[in-house]
Amino acid sequence: MCYFCIVVENLNMVYTTYLLKGLPVLDGMGYIRGDTLHPDRVLDFWVLGLITRGKMHLQIDREYALLTTGNYYLLPPHVRHRGTEPADFDVIYLHFTIQGEQLTTPPKPDQLALPVFGHVPTELNYPALYAFLKKAADFRMLSPEQLSIQVAAILSQLSIVQQYAESAADPARTLAYGVMDYLRKHFSLNTCSSDLPAALGYSYGHLARLFRKQFGISIHQHLLQLRIDAATEQLLMGRSIKETARLVGFQDYHYFLKVFKKRKGVSPGELQQRSQTLAERE
Repeated sequence: MCYFCIVVENLNMVYTTYLLKGLPVLDGMGYIRGDTLHPDRVLDFWVLGLITRGKMHLQIDREYALLTTGNYYLLPPHVRHRGTEPADFDVIYLHFTIQGEQLTTPPKPDQLALPVFGHVPTELNYPALYAFLKKAADFRMLSPEQLSIQVAAILSQLSIVQQYAESAADPARTLAYGVMDYLRKHFSLNTCSSDLPAALGYSYGHLARLFRKQFGISIHQHLLQLRIDAATEQLLMGRSIKETARLVGFQDYHYFLKVFKKRKGVSPGELQQRSQTLAERE
C-alpha cells in the first residue's frame, strides 16, 4: 500500500511515496524549455522536477500522471521512467543523491516523505529561487554544503504541502489544523478559546481532544505559548509590560507576570533589563 492521496490533473490517485533521509548532495540543476518527449531511461540518482509551464505526460515505473504548472515529479534512482507522449513544458530540475526508501506505512509528521507526483506550494516562487541559487552557484558564492541545505529546504517544503493535501482526507486532522489556524490568527483576543466552538461548529471538549491527539498539547497551553512568544517580541521592542499584556490577550496583568516567568525563566522586567544591559555594554 502506498500513501498520500493527491490530485494531479483532476485524477485522485495514491502514488508511491519515498522516505528521504539525511542531507542531499546536489549533483546538478537546470531549466528545460521545449516541446519534446521525455526520454525513456533509468538513472542512478534522484531527480526533482518542478513544472513551471505547460503539461508533461510522465510514467514512473507503472504510475502515470499528466502534470501541469504547479506540479512536481520525483524520479527515484534505478526506476524506469518515460514520457508517454510529446508535450510542451518548462521544468526546473535538480539532480541529487540521498538515502531513500519506499514507504509502506503512513509517514510520521516529522519525516521527509514525498510521493513521486505532487503539488508545489503556491506561496513560494521557485523560478525566482532557482535563478538566485543557480547564479550563486555559478559565481561560487555557495559551497556544496550550503547548496545541499537549500535542496533539503525545498524537499521539506514539498513534503509539508503533501502532508496538508493528505490531511484533507482525515476529518479529525483537518479539524485539529483548523483549531491551530484559529489560535494563530486570534490569540490576541481575550475570548479566543471561548469563541472556538462557534467558529468551528463543534464543542470545545471535542476540539480539545482532537487538538491534543494531533499536537500533544492542550489548546489552553498552546494559546499561552503563542501569547508569551508574542509578548517577548513586544517587550524586546520596548513596549511597556502592562500594554504588552493587554495586546497579547491577557486580561489579568498579574496572571501574565506569573505565566511569563514560568515559561521564560525571567520576569518581563528582567527580560527588558537584560536587553538594556547588553546594549549598554556594546
